[in-house]
Amino acid sequence: MTIHLPPDVERSIQAAVHSGHFASVDDAMIEAASLLLERLKHEQAKPAAARPTEAAQTHKPIWEVIEEENSLIPPEVWAALPTDLAEQHDHYIYGTPKRPTA
Repeated sequence: MTIHLPPDVERSIQAAVHSGHFASVDDAMIEAASLLLERLKHEQAKPAAARPTEAAQTHKPIWEVIEEENSLIPPEVWAALPTDLAEQHDHYIYGTPKRPTA
């Protein structure tokens, strides 16, 4: 396997080998790969709720989030809503008598 690293990363790894931190570049790369695999394994073990969602990462405007959620509601559910829902919301939310319409 050939790994191409940015020059500054390669220099840092070489310096770590020359300082005696690693016996060889191969040992340094094995350590790096092991740490990466451990991190990936840990991330996969997290519950879905603990992982950042796409919406959280992109910080979508609230109206886009609402539109996306609304698009998941089947058309027959929208069709079953009362046509006077906005005008008579107190009736539907709190059970108050319907107000006279204009």
